[in-house]
Amino acid sequence: MAVVLHADRLRGRGHEIRLVLEPGSPICELAVRRGLTVDPVSMAKCHYPSAIMAFRRILRRESPDILHVNSSRDSWIGTLAARLVPHRPALVRTRHISTPLNRNFTTRLLYRHLLDMVIVTGGERTRHGLIERDGLPAERVAAFPIGVDLDEFRAGAPDPDLRAELGVPQGHRLVGLISYLRAYKGHEYFIEAAALLQMRAKDVTFLIVGEGPEAAALRERIAARGVTESVRMLGFRKDLLNIFRSLDLFVMPSVEADTIPQVLMQALAMGLPVISTKVGSIPDVIQEGVTGCVVPPRDAAALALRIEALLNDEGLRRTMGRNGRNLVRESYSLDAMVDQLEAAYRRVLGRPAVAIA
Repeated sequence: MAVVLHADRLRGRGHEIRLVLEPGSPICELAVRRGLTVDPVSMAKCHYPSAIMAFRRILRRESPDILHVNSSRDSWIGTLAARLVPHRPALVRTRHISTPLNRNFTTRLLYRHLLDMVIVTGGERTRHGLIERDGLPAERVAAFPIGVDLDEFRAGAPDPDLRAELGVPQGHRLVGLISYLRAYKGHEYFIEAAALLQMRAKDVTFLIVGEGPEAAALRERIAARGVTESVRMLGFRKDLLNIFRSLDLFVMPSVEADTIPQVLMQALAMGLPVISTKVGSIPDVIQEGVTGCVVPPRDAAALALRIEALLNDEGLRRTMGRNGRNLVRESYSLDAMVDQLEAAYRRVLGRPAVAIA
């Protein structure tokens, strides 16, 4: 959904924006509701040839300065289509993970020769990896996290408070993890930390919010560890603001791949203390003892100790929450991110951008 927010802000700054999106997808519906110009194109694997030709028609018709892609699939579709038009747009790719590039020929071809700019949604740690480890030219790599809309993500009283739905008392404390359910997000260590704390923190409920391929395995793990009362899986939720506002503490125990997760930045903007791991560029924003705490990945015992310490120090949680909100306001707001995005566009063009597709 960040693509829609960025497009909306860029449009407000005078850029001409067109979004090429999967028809019927939630992001497509959101873009239409916001009044953005959308070209629906099916990019399913079985539709690759027709998708390439659809992209080609759009590029010929609009002749954009920049084609900005966000996944492997649309990277290849867009790159091939761009080779079939007289006016080739500059090709910009956003990468949302911190793992090394694949060593195969096609990935090297795409990143080293076909793309004009790579933007990674992390900090300098992740950028340096692409340059020093993967051999990308420094001038063609930019790094900044997805910005946060501070008007939307702000602290407030939950309405309704999630505790009523869960059937726990108002003084009960909630520790939350909001994320797509994939193995690299570290949910198993969150569950293990809850198991280690269940006898010492009986007035605490651990919440897993989100959907994904690991859902069944996580339910089995919760049952196997005997924490079905203290660890609750809530599935996909549309009321994320109320979820955030009901929490006392936010945890993101990523074990690999992450750069700076968007939901982690949202938690900081909400004024929540955060515990995360030393993965990707996360330590660039989770400053130890200031905006939160970082622990080694895959270390449930260390995670449990940090959770317990922060739950027992309300004053420190409040201080960290204020510091986190201030950090996002000063450096990671949506407007600050769009400033950096515009700068990357100007750099790749060598002049001000006038149209983006």
